[in-house]
Amino acid sequence: MISGGYAATLKRLITFTQAKFISLAEVVGYDVSYVNKWSNGTKLPSSRYVERINEEMGRYFAELIAKEKKEAAFFKAFPIAEDTDDLGFEIGQYLCAAYRTTLHQNRAPKFKEENSSIQIITGHHDTAAFLSDLLQKSLQNLEEDGELLVLGEFTTLDKAGFWKYFKGLHLKHKLTIRVGLDLGEIEAQPEILIAMYRTLDQFLDLDFTFYDINDTPQANLIILKGSFAVQYALDTQPRFQMCTYIFDKELTWDIYEKFSLTGSETKALMSTVSSLGLDELGYRTAFYATTKFFFYLTNGFEFLLPHEVFDSISDAVSPEQAIAVQRLCVTWEEVLNASEIDFIIPMVSLLRYIDTGYIYLTDIEYNLTADERRAQIQSVLEGVEKNPKLTMATLLPTTSDGLYIGQNLSFYSNYKTGFLKKNKKNLHNNADSFYVISSTRLHSIILAAFQKMKKQPTYRQYTADALKKKYETYKPLIDRTLSLKK
Repeated sequence: MISGGYAATLKRLITFTQAKFISLAEVVGYDVSYVNKWSNGTKLPSSRYVERINEEMGRYFAELIAKEKKEAAFFKAFPIAEDTDDLGFEIGQYLCAAYRTTLHQNRAPKFKEENSSIQIITGHHDTAAFLSDLLQKSLQNLEEDGELLVLGEFTTLDKAGFWKYFKGLHLKHKLTIRVGLDLGEIEAQPEILIAMYRTLDQFLDLDFTFYDINDTPQANLIILKGSFAVQYALDTQPRFQMCTYIFDKELTWDIYEKFSLTGSETKALMSTVSSLGLDELGYRTAFYATTKFFFYLTNGFEFLLPHEVFDSISDAVSPEQAIAVQRLCVTWEEVLNASEIDFIIPMVSLLRYIDTGYIYLTDIEYNLTADERRAQIQSVLEGVEKNPKLTMATLLPTTSDGLYIGQNLSFYSNYKTGFLKKNKKNLHNNADSFYVISSTRLHSIILAAFQKMKKQPTYRQYTADALKKKYETYKPLIDRTLSLKK
């Protein structure tokens, strides 16, 4: 139980101003449960953000005092000088002083409590086995959406085998993983980007959020919010050689709050969203407001769809979505008729699409009928002939370990920004469907890596005539395949 000046001071201010907990929580940007715990003494604000929290609460209390004209009563009740020019600032400083007092009161006994809640594991094999077992059991048994804060660099951890510890997980709930990324290193070594893409493609049920490693604490910490904290050490290989496992709930929460990236000023390089939105003025509208695109498609081919497909989708969704779908139809017709677009489709993905007809159109999953797939083939042939700036290319199957073998994560770029789209059909929990790239630099790195696929020996690009000839060659096989789908 955290006791002392801070909780009592905060409670006095809340009582005096008649501030509502929910309003105070909105002011500081925390859940109302946190404010309750701060005022009843069960928890302290994170030392990393306490000054900001106290300043914002101080301004809010001052506003309430001024609104109710209670200045005179306040100065009688609290040890703050009446001649102050900035009451909000003084209240914030008053709270900070109370916070320091409470820290001093609780430092010694807390250390004794923590000693019994720490376990140290040493040696490469023992440490690796421990981390794998801990992550598997803890993540598999999540009873609600979870957050794993990894204060380390993605690539270094990948080389140490860390992401392999997530294999075989069957998550029921969403898991957000926050981790650092060294942009300079992946610019210098493109194969690192390949490894990153393959990890995202392999673990569709995980939602990664990437931060510039230079903007994150260098703490070598792995924290499962509300569960445990692990501080680890790597050798030069790199391999895990030692870790300190902390499982005391209160201490784990304190560590999380000190290092949490949520609510801080640290901006993500890339993060997930559940939807890009079909609304008229949303992300999608802004994304297509240009004339040059690059698309790496693994989840079907949702472009150059026949009108009857849009009509069928409209009939199957809500009236609001139907309007948005028809708007999207018009937008794409304009884009496809005038824009410069590179389409690259892995051959394995193309064959899968011919077989299933599955597309993930923004927020809507749809399977084209066999006849609709035949009509789309004609639409594609006509579209390429009408707009010579549309290039169609495939990547043939290969046994090499390159970027282009991914089959469940598509990449969309308008050369200014971009996003990655998961194959929603292969999601097994409530994970988000999209990665939105917020960093211009990271987007440029990813785009360059995908464009380099054009230099692969398995890359095949087709003119309108070549595409028609290729279709005529494989038309009997395509017809037989589609005939099985009726």
